[in-house]
Amino acid sequence: MKSFYFVLFFVLFFVRDVYGQKCSFVTQRLQCGEFACDIQRGVCALCNKSSNCYPDAMRCVEGKCVVGSLSSNLSFLSILAMVCAFGVCAIGVVAGVGGGGVLVPMFCALMKLPITAAVGLSQSTICGQSTLNMIFAVGKRYPDPHFSRPLINYQYVTLLIPLGVIGTLIGGILSKICPDLLRLILLFLLLVFVLYRTVMKMIAQYRKDQYREDVVVSNASPPEEEVSRENTGNSTFSQPQFPQLEITCILISFFVTVIFNALRSKSVCGDVLYIFSYLMPILINAIMFFWYRWRLSCMEKSSLTFLWNNRTTVLFPLVALIAGGAAALLGIGGGLVLGFVLYEAELIPEEASVTGGMVTFFLSFSTAINLLIEGHLLIDYGIVLFAVGMASTALGQFCFMREIKKRNLGYLIIASLATIIGGSLLVLTIYGIYNAVVVVRTGGSIMDVGRVCPSREKH
Repeated sequence: MKSFYFVLFFVLFFVRDVYGQKCSFVTQRLQCGEFACDIQRGVCALCNKSSNCYPDAMRCVEGKCVVGSLSSNLSFLSILAMVCAFGVCAIGVVAGVGGGGVLVPMFCALMKLPITAAVGLSQSTICGQSTLNMIFAVGKRYPDPHFSRPLINYQYVTLLIPLGVIGTLIGGILSKICPDLLRLILLFLLLVFVLYRTVMKMIAQYRKDQYREDVVVSNASPPEEEVSRENTGNSTFSQPQFPQLEITCILISFFVTVIFNALRSKSVCGDVLYIFSYLMPILINAIMFFWYRWRLSCMEKSSLTFLWNNRTTVLFPLVALIAGGAAALLGIGGGLVLGFVLYEAELIPEEASVTGGMVTFFLSFSTAINLLIEGHLLIDYGIVLFAVGMASTALGQFCFMREIKKRNLGYLIIASLATIIGGSLLVLTIYGIYNAVVVVRTGGSIMDVGRVCPSREKH
């Protein structure tokens, strides 16, 4: 832990302004922040007109490049992006994921937005989707009458969210440094692994669903995997619909992060207060994770709502760290990465969907609020896409999920996750190649790095 804090402190300390930083036209957002790139001198400087700014959605306002209003940038492609976002999120809500792997490159390509703005709008859409999804989910009970508890697995959520929030903080730093191409490569590799694990789980669930349909003898034994899941725990175990301790821990983790994000916005980038506001929420969330894991380890196994072992309580929560980082760095909701983890932890498809939805809800809001405080969230775009996300949840819940439950096809929940991941890989590949070609043709470098505290030329 000490070595981790030293590395993070080192990164934050050496990000102070270095005036006259070298840049290129198409990579100016990464290297110059709100400033433009003087093409003749190749350094960050104030803009004089909108044509100095890249990409096309940017406008020059008082010497800085900012994204133009939604009304000024509204076009057929913008509307198409919103319609596609509606469809993607409607499928994603079935699996409890946001679909940011599709949304980010789509917003960049169709709306001509910088990737930082696209990440913020992806989170806005996912916030709208996950908000309505949580309203539907919080009142549901676990389908097995032997377990009197909520469908949301609050114990596992409380174990995952603190590390997920830490991931969003680290990802927020990396998002300002990493080249756009590196972001896309990281997301591509991550999704390839997640897709493989998800498809394997989908095949297993499909066989299980087919078995249920084929069983005609009333005393037939279910598959071995199902026996191990259904017979785990005490048949008399019960949990209130809204467990106070778990909900309190989740809210503390969330609000601690929001408060320190607000404090950081009042500090000077790179100073002691700025660094302190990054380190403290990481420390508090780490303490909360270790405390809650210790508390669960002291409980009777029959009182646990998930399979307890080192993989589910150590390895999988570390995946939540990656999920949080991916949320801030790559614009995905977090559930896209954690989806396969929830199935590996022996949660049934319906339970994994709503549990992943809750994790997505908190991670997306944590990231969106951080971007809002830092001034990187576009309010007008965000409000519209928040509404698009909510509308997509209505379609996913009332049409798609209702039919899945009616026909008892649980594997389709996992299939929807695989569809979103596969679509993300396809869109990322196309956009990544396109973006690399544009950068190279205009004389830029596809591996230019940025700074946590962007700089401009001294005058």
